[in-house]
Amino acid sequence: MERSQDDMVRKRRHLSAEEKYQIFIEATIAKAKGNGGISEVLRRWGIHSSDLTRIRKAVEEAAISGFKARKSRRPKIEYDQHLRLKEEKERLEKTIVEQAADLALLKKKIARPRY
Repeated sequence: MERSQDDMVRKRRHLSAEEKYQIFIEATIAKAKGNGGISEVLRRWGIHSSDLTRIRKAVEEAAISGFKARKSRRPKIEYDQHLRLKEEKERLEKTIVEQAADLALLKKKIARPRY
């Protein structure tokens, strides 16, 4: 029985990120058990050991870059928005100072006894 040219060509399989991560997890568990289950994982997913090596390397690089990334707790804003907020803050501070002065004058008037 002869095979046609199309049958002999292995079709390339494109795995999603989730599938690659699942392969990584399954292979890691199989390696921990130590009973040669990695080859079973490779057969089940239809990939080669070199594919698994690339997946492991990608997971390691992503984990390292994730730890290296500086994450700020402050939300990032645009510079022009920062300037607007700064002007608004200064305006509000000026208003507070004016109101504090008015309040002090009112307290003096109330505290002074009238005869």
